[in-house]
Amino acid sequence: MSVPTAPAACRLCGGDLNPRFTGTLLGRHKVGYLACAGCGSLQTEPPHWLAEAYANNLADLDTGAAQRCFVNMGASHLVARLFGLGNILDFGGGDGLHARLLRDHGLNAFVEDAHARPGYAQGFDAPDFTTPDLVTAFEVMEHFANPAEDLAQIFGRGARAVLASTTRWHGEGANWWYLPPSTGQHIFFYSDAAIDLIARRFGYTLVARGNYLLFVQPALATPARIRLARLMLRSRLPRLWASLVQMRQPTGGDADWQALSRRDQE
Repeated sequence: MSVPTAPAACRLCGGDLNPRFTGTLLGRHKVGYLACAGCGSLQTEPPHWLAEAYANNLADLDTGAAQRCFVNMGASHLVARLFGLGNILDFGGGDGLHARLLRDHGLNAFVEDAHARPGYAQGFDAPDFTTPDLVTAFEVMEHFANPAEDLAQIFGRGARAVLASTTRWHGEGANWWYLPPSTGQHIFFYSDAAIDLIARRFGYTLVARGNYLLFVQPALATPARIRLARLMLRSRLPRLWASLVQMRQPTGGDADWQALSRRDQE
């Protein structure tokens, strides 16, 4: 069994860390959880167990993954339509179900995930654009071992908007449901102050901070769009919108089948 290492600087802001509690990850690694005096985030000690944690990309406890893709499709579709965004990169998109749903309904979505094979979006893991209009990153940020560096993979692409989700830390203890010690995959937990810091660091305007985090380039953050985005993302509208979109005849699957067939013949 491993034991906690000595506290080090915060992996997001470099601030001082103070021990909060310990937990046992994957049933055998005794791990310290540390709170940052600077940005207010909670983080594990430097993670040395990640190869073991990602033996399977999807944790056994993540029984809500399919439903989350469905609702996230509604949120992504709403944001894309509101801000006029067509080229989408789903960062950390797992098996590609979210990207597939977006493509089915007319958005040029691709998936990127270092830990998974995009079974639902095969052939659409290499974007046909250089700069995405929208990067989505749902339940991804809490997996970052070095968020100061890893966040640049999301925000450093120059996207006009970033739509993300992660449950924020507000002082919860060792029994917090979002820790899932049996999986070992959640290792960094952001405070509200940390989310503000990320927006400032990468030059984005934080438009919404509820179940979803929406960052947009300042030029897009008009008062009307901000109000609409907050309304759309802080209600049940993403689920309702996803249902309405799904009621329409999907055309993207047939178009993609034809494109992939032509590609295979070349």
